[in-house]
Amino acid sequence: MYHDQGQIAIKLMGFSRGVTVQGGLPIPITTPAHGTAFDIAGQGKANVGAIRQAFEIACRMGANNY
Repeated sequence: MYHDQGQIAIKLMGFSRGVTVQGGLPIPITTPAHGTAFDIAGQGKANVGAIRQAFEIACRMGANNY
């Protein structure tokens, strides 16, 4: 299975909450599962739920790592 195939389920189940986490690195790396949304940038349409989730997970990972 490829990474993009797994993302389909995440996007269907929680588009505004999905987070991609990269493991095995010295610092936490998290991103919204839906990507950057450049197509709606600056239009006031974006839902910040996924980036908020990504930030909160990165903070928890960083706090637990030290």
